[in-house]
Amino acid sequence: MVQNIRDILLSVKSLLGGTAAFMAGNSLLGVVLPLRMEGAGYPVALTGAIMAAYYLGLALGGLRGKHVIFRIGHIRAFAVFAALTAATTLAYAAFFHPAAWLILRVVNGFCIAGMTAGIESWLNTRSSNETRGRVLGFYMLTFYLAIAAGQSMVNLADVATPDLFMLAAALIGLSLIPVAMTLLEEPNLSESRVVGVKALYSASKVGVVGAVVAGLMVGSFYALGVVFARRIGLGVSEAALFMSVVVLGGLAAQIPIGMLADRFDRRIVMSGALLGVGVTWGTLAGFVASGLPFLTLLAIAPAFGGAMSSVYPLCVAQTFDRLERKYYIAASGRLLMVYSIGATVGPLFAAALMAAYGPSSFFVFESAVAILFAIFVLFRVWQEPCVPAAQREPYVPLPDVTPVAMALDPRTEPDSIRREEFPHQHSQ
Repeated sequence: MVQNIRDILLSVKSLLGGTAAFMAGNSLLGVVLPLRMEGAGYPVALTGAIMAAYYLGLALGGLRGKHVIFRIGHIRAFAVFAALTAATTLAYAAFFHPAAWLILRVVNGFCIAGMTAGIESWLNTRSSNETRGRVLGFYMLTFYLAIAAGQSMVNLADVATPDLFMLAAALIGLSLIPVAMTLLEEPNLSESRVVGVKALYSASKVGVVGAVVAGLMVGSFYALGVVFARRIGLGVSEAALFMSVVVLGGLAAQIPIGMLADRFDRRIVMSGALLGVGVTWGTLAGFVASGLPFLTLLAIAPAFGGAMSSVYPLCVAQTFDRLERKYYIAASGRLLMVYSIGATVGPLFAAALMAAYGPSSFFVFESAVAILFAIFVLFRVWQEPCVPAAQREPYVPLPDVTPVAMALDPRTEPDSIRREEFPHQHSQ
């Protein structure tokens, strides 16, 4: 087993190295941008709109980025996306204007989607059906740790200077080295026909609504979490630590959430976690105005991160339970689309609330979204019985920051994608 794991890691180390570099740079950028806008006195609504544009680009990249890979191949496509991402990262410092940053964020999201899709499909070809789960686990670990590390790098220089933009661009550029020098054979990608949202909603109401909710929560948090932290009086280093603790909480929760989800009704597990965190964060909103202790916020952050990060993979598992395996990849494309819509809209709502009612409304927004969805899920539990355990697919942790490609999911059958009409299943 140990030797097998070592062999797996050695075979994909260049791809994991490239992933760590560009995700660290991208996450650093995701912290620096709102801090720069907050320091320049931008209205929080404008900050939310600019940060939300990233998820619009992510959605477009998820739909169209693969066509670039089809046309010119994995290595050259990755080089194009990485070079363009590094260039846009430097352009933020040169063109400090809302309209320019809005466009740059869309381009940024598109390129990250293309880089992620290429890496994930490449990793899939380097793993067998028996090892794909472990490869996904290493990928998830690399993904989350790189995000947390990138956010912490904000302490290395003054946010008001262009130094952090240069560092982020350098990290993204460095991701080219292990990928360009790899001797791995480029994989073949298969086209798949996506299904209609209406048909998917008929098959799994909880899955589709949950993907939107996951996008609302994740998009608003990563877009405005730093702004919220600054508005309640935290320093730059404290705000970065708060963001990193949430990310690490999401990573730590994947195994226990997965164990519960495979043993009990996934909908009850999901609603229980959301209700607990929703009530907690709703209560904390009342203490923000009176001065919330930083340690208290830090103690709650991992629980929130765990619940937030578990919503999307639970929704994917819930949806897959009600479909035939041959439709999984097609369904994942639509789940990504509705997730991206939620992630684009979420920061706009959260920013509008913060502008009107102050930073405590950020707690209220995230809490309300969690509680309302938990109630909806419990209502579905009351309406419909759960799928028997023997017929359920296992829970698989998936990155919620950019769930672009599903090629690594061991539940899918990437080599046997059908172009058949999507069936109507029992709704849940």
